[in-house]
Amino acid sequence: MIYNYAFPVAFCLIGSIAASPFLASSPQVKTLAYCLSSKNVPVSNASSPDFAQRSEPYNLRLAYVPVVIVLPTTPQHVSDAVVCAAASGVKVQAKSGGHSYASFSSGGQNGAMIIDLESFQDISVDKNGVATVGAGVRLGNLALGIYNQARRALPHGTCPGVGIGGHFSHGGYGYDSRKWGLALDTIVGLDVVLANGSYIHTTSAAYPDIYYVSALLPPSSTQGLSFTI
Repeated sequence: MIYNYAFPVAFCLIGSIAASPFLASSPQVKTLAYCLSSKNVPVSNASSPDFAQRSEPYNLRLAYVPVVIVLPTTPQHVSDAVVCAAASGVKVQAKSGGHSYASFSSGGQNGAMIIDLESFQDISVDKNGVATVGAGVRLGNLALGIYNQARRALPHGTCPGVGIGGHFSHGGYGYDSRKWGLALDTIVGLDVVLANGSYIHTTSAAYPDIYYVSALLPPSSTQGLSFTI
């Protein structure tokens, strides 16, 4: 399975974010906003009508405030956003489904830049039975997609709304795991954006160090972001 999981970029926000002095006046935020705008990267920020909804965390007890939520539709958007965040000194966090109990998908702290991967929804199965799946896909859609296309199945959890990004890269235990192993065990390649903005396809043979590290990144990591599995 080729898993699309991007550089750690994710966004979550809750509460009176528009009043935050950090969001409004920080030189880092202004530099980041200018960079993202100059590269035409789609975003949701504190002045956007959908910002509060997009930034609301799964665990309301840990409501971290992001500086911006990037809404990429292409790998180039992801790459540009990562470069801008690095130049601005802002932490990047990827968000797939957003079901982190510790709010790591919100950055795990205030002031992160979230890259929301929800637009990466492609699911395809080739003639060899290898599925290529965008990191914004949820488990329910994944199960239906690969079964409808090729009568295939994978080991994974049972909550249909959970995103594959965190689920697959951090284990992925399900009813079939005793026979088939973890969801993580099925990953044969990843499209990854590295911290310097470069975009690569990695497998056990191509960039093996990145392949093994990317498949086992802790949720708060900033070493690379995968957006296709």
